[in-house]
Amino acid sequence: MAILDEVLLEEYERMKKMRVVMKAEMDTLPKGYISKKNIYGRQYHYLQRREGSKIVSTFISEKNVAEAEAQIQRRKQLKASLAEIEESMKKIERVIR
Repeated sequence: MAILDEVLLEEYERMKKMRVVMKAEMDTLPKGYISKKNIYGRQYHYLQRREGSKIVSTFISEKNVAEAEAQIQRRKQLKASLAEIEESMKKIERVIR
């Protein structure tokens, strides 16, 4: 049983490190979503996010839209992975006790 506990502890420590790295990367990525608005027949893109009770919009130039979409998608992936890691860590904590 001691070997299993050691393996679980190693996995737990690895997950803690991964969680820190993922959170740091998430902090560098934009929050929110991209909104498309038609103004006088032209389409404009905005990054929209909630700050308190307000929705804040930031204009995104046409050449930066693809990059912003990729960053937002990456943030969503990290958020999902982080949730899985948190769940796995909870399971390991229950087993180790």
